[in-house]
Amino acid sequence: MAIWILIRLGGAAHAELVFVAAGSTLANRPPDNDPAIIHVDTGGGRFDHHQTADGALSAAELVRREFAPNDLILMRMVNYVTRLDNASYHGRDMPFFNINDLIDGYNALYPNRPHHVAQAMMPNFDAWYEHEQRQVRLEQAFARRLEFNTRWGLGIAMQSDDGASSRLAYNYGAILFAYRDRNGYMGIAAQRRSPVDLQPVYVDVKRIDPHADWYLHPGHRLLLCGTPKAPTRNRSRLSLPELVDIIRLDKKKR
Repeated sequence: MAIWILIRLGGAAHAELVFVAAGSTLANRPPDNDPAIIHVDTGGGRFDHHQTADGALSAAELVRREFAPNDLILMRMVNYVTRLDNASYHGRDMPFFNINDLIDGYNALYPNRPHHVAQAMMPNFDAWYEHEQRQVRLEQAFARRLEFNTRWGLGIAMQSDDGASSRLAYNYGAILFAYRDRNGYMGIAAQRRSPVDLQPVYVDVKRIDPHADWYLHPGHRLLLCGTPKAPTRNRSRLSLPELVDIIRLDKKKR
């Protein structure tokens, strides 16, 4: 990841990548003598964290501090990588599939070709950065959420450019969530193993909002009116609070 930070945020977009044996330096020279040469995670230089037992350090963290200290999105990513690098995840905290697994896969595809691995990882880190940006926006929107009671339990509604996050809603204890995104797409989703049946909600929505293209999934736990993958011609005219009023336990008669 340190290489990606240098290339994307450290002004090294046109730098040449050269790989050396772990612990060594280019031509066995001192690691930080030439300002045109940056050693990362090797050689005992300023970006080599192997000189300390500090579990909060990694090569990526050292590079981040130097070149992008105020990038909060990057800080989230590097914290994750640093915990992996220092084996700080334990038991259930350990992600099922992590960035190291992806790198291992590329190393298996391109054995003895580290340049291929490094280049293949660039768009993956780019995508991860975009994902983390979206997560931050969702967390900010979630802080402005509406909470309400349904016949099945706690409901949450949120409005944001990116829609909603099932992970945030369900981890908070909601049994279902409703959302509206920047395109005007709306939806209601319930936990997969919950007793929720959105058929009555669908009937009410179609009565109140008859011209919108509402779709009830066969499982009756997902009710949608437009998605990025299935744009609707007739969007809902309901506001998010109006949709919530249809779902909530103490709803008003309309």
